Amino acid sequence: LISRVNEMMGLHASASSADAKRKIGLLDIFGFEAFTRNSLEQLLINFANEKLQQFFNVYIFRLEEQECRAEGVECPSLAFADNNAVVALIEAKPKGLLSLINEEVLVPNSSDANLLQKMLQAHKGNSGCKAMPRSYGEGFTVAHFAGDVSYDIEGFVDKSRDALPSELSVLMAASSMP
Repeated sequence: LISRVNEMMGLHASASSADAKRKIGLLDIFGFEAFTRNSLEQLLINFANEKLQQFFNVYIFRLEEQECRAEGVECPSLAFADNNAVVALIEAKPKGLLSLINEEVLVPNSSDANLLQKMLQAHKGNSGCKAMPRSYGEGFTVAHFAGDVSYDIEGFVDKSRDALPSELSVLMAASSMP
């Protein structure tokens, strides 16, 4: 495939330096994930996808539309799914989901149940975040651009702790280097 693309672009092994500047970049990441049981890892992967979608929306839709108008080119308003609300739900400070997770790991006697309660309270009335149906367990549902995903809260706090391994602490304490 790459050889064919290079050939179509006129790039050959003996290409000049001007030709070498033409390139195509590919980004391969985990796709949007919605399993039977979703946890912190899926939330983070889906957040990355939300951020990429947001970037795409801004640079492909909004800025191109603005550029056309600035150049006097008639351009119809482009309709696209705006995911700013779900990005804010996840990353906003101080009440975004990630901020609440980071806050909970610092609290003595923190727990997944307390984290879930704080999340649901902070986003009460927000249709983008609601309690997960009880039949699925304890958790919350986020309305992502690609669809609703329910996240099981079990393990969120433990997975989010940034504790150093005890061996590293011992090693550092024994070191004579500053």
